[in-house]
Amino acid sequence: MRWLLNLPLALLPLAAPVFAAPVLAAPVLLAPARPDLLAEKAPAELSGSKTTRLSETRGAETLAVGKRASAGLRVAVPARPDSDGKKKLPADGWFLVVEADLLKAKADAEVWVRWKDASTEWTAIDWSAIDEDPAEGATPPAAAESGAPPITGRAQASALAGRVLAFIPLPDGAARELDLEFENRGRRIAVRAARVMRFHGAPSRAMRGKANGPFGPDQIGCGMLGFTALTEHQHTAFNLIDVRADGPAAAAGLERGDLVLAVSGKPLGRSSLAPGWDWFERSHEAALGRAIEGALEDGQPAVKLTYLRPSDGAAPPLRTATIALPFEGPIGPRFPLSGPGADRFRGDLLSWTLGHQKRNGSWPGTDAVNPALGALALLGTGDDQHLEAVKRSLDRLMKLNPSPSQMTGLAYWTIAFQGMLLCEYHLRTGDESVLPWVEEAVRWLPTTTHECKWGMQAFGHGPDGLPYDNKALMAPAAHLLVFDALARRAGVESRIWEHIEPYVRHSWSNPDDGGHGAMGYNASYRDKGEFWSRTGLCALAEVLREDRADLAPRLCVLMEERHPWMLNSHAYGEPGAVLGLLSLAVVKPKTFEEILPQWRWRFLCSWEPGYGLRYSTPHMGAPYLGEEAIVNLAYLLLLSTENDGLLMSTTPR
Repeated sequence: MRWLLNLPLALLPLAAPVFAAPVLAAPVLLAPARPDLLAEKAPAELSGSKTTRLSETRGAETLAVGKRASAGLRVAVPARPDSDGKKKLPADGWFLVVEADLLKAKADAEVWVRWKDASTEWTAIDWSAIDEDPAEGATPPAAAESGAPPITGRAQASALAGRVLAFIPLPDGAARELDLEFENRGRRIAVRAARVMRFHGAPSRAMRGKANGPFGPDQIGCGMLGFTALTEHQHTAFNLIDVRADGPAAAAGLERGDLVLAVSGKPLGRSSLAPGWDWFERSHEAALGRAIEGALEDGQPAVKLTYLRPSDGAAPPLRTATIALPFEGPIGPRFPLSGPGADRFRGDLLSWTLGHQKRNGSWPGTDAVNPALGALALLGTGDDQHLEAVKRSLDRLMKLNPSPSQMTGLAYWTIAFQGMLLCEYHLRTGDESVLPWVEEAVRWLPTTTHECKWGMQAFGHGPDGLPYDNKALMAPAAHLLVFDALARRAGVESRIWEHIEPYVRHSWSNPDDGGHGAMGYNASYRDKGEFWSRTGLCALAEVLREDRADLAPRLCVLMEERHPWMLNSHAYGEPGAVLGLLSLAVVKPKTFEEILPQWRWRFLCSWEPGYGLRYSTPHMGAPYLGEEAIVNLAYLLLLSTENDGLLMSTTPR
């Protein structure tokens, strides 16, 4: 006798602003004939998502399938939409991956995955031996001919018997329905975490999601291994969108489109692209970085990836690539600040920064931030031979913004960065020609505030008004407070802090009132997700002023507890992460020393020795800042904490 029942799965179409791939609609579930075979727990839901992205199934923890029983799922696959109406993505070349873990199986148990569409070929892979590091070129069981029963291989008698993965090519982007079956031909088994995922055989950067959308698809710039990948929220594989010629991945035989399933012999878990501990510990970016870190610590010369190549046909073989590391180590516990490996890392970032500065003093990306950020990074090296490059950036900024009081639009961001640079330049060189600009700015800024919803003076993005129904925001204000503190240290009287202090304190999540201690977006949104940069900068401003420090220690408490959120600074990504870290180095150096080594894996993943850092999508990025420009400039600035090159990165003694 044979039963057909529904897997308790929910395909989650996650709506979002931009996406490159189609979304799987909710399945039509078949009525169960055997209620006792259904899992007890309901499917998990992802709430609050704002992305349109690749979909996947999330089921109950386990689904029991009795002896000689089956479980089926019907999935509706819609036609592939364009990502944003502008990018024309290919209509063909897509494929589905159906994956499940097998649990509590007897040695003679078999599970079969069937796609009931005889017109298209498929393949399936037995993952029971993946932890045993399959040999180079190892192949899965052969795919059956069209219409014949598919073969997946037998599960082994262990706690995690294996992972079954069915590869289903989709020849076009047309809508269709797929009937999927898990059929048990042996003793009773349990199927866990069945998933349906969609990939493309030749992915590109056009398939990335918005850089300020938390659920991707995201780019992983794995500089150490020589490739760029596309990773999906809750997916258990990622594919390569670029393999750099003459790099280590290319030398190991990897190509664009390869679908990576395991790193260092360990099957990839469900990747999280949401900020937090799950991303920090178990994202695909973390899996790569931690494998590289572990190899260097153990003196291993290479990292192995297990993958499929969709272009191999309907039954692609399981492949293993051994990728030689271009950096042999060792690395020290304070990498990348000091110790083994740090000098080479610093040299690469410095070479990138000097080599990519344009003759007019700017860098790729926006002139609103990058010239000042790059010049601060060079000034922070403490090396006078870079002052000429710094001066080129200063001249560029003074040409673009000769008078701060004439600036409009999103002016406060630019004024803050340019003001910080001019103050630091004066403090370093004694050049007083930059001070009139600083004096004009700090006199003018308090005259441009507006009364916010709560009756206090506040800054918006610029002098033209307050956003968010007159609630304003703290992000640009936090940068202006650091400028205010540096101006005072440069001998220029400034009272920006005093002018907006009521708004600052009103926005703060005060622990005395049961708050968490971080700086809020404003008083109506004292969040624990996008707090990193504005919180750190407010603490830094207090310490730099030297006449107050009642907020600073308590501001940093949540930063210590929730540092995996640092890439989630409001619409700001990498420079926000760095400014928060730099602030911690000054305000709470012990906390900084405890946190930074925990991020070695990410530095090692992004670093391409001989080049610099490769860009990976932050949780809340700003594409106009540039990609590789912003990461190399920002993290070179962070290294200034080691040499007292800037007042704003020097721990008070």
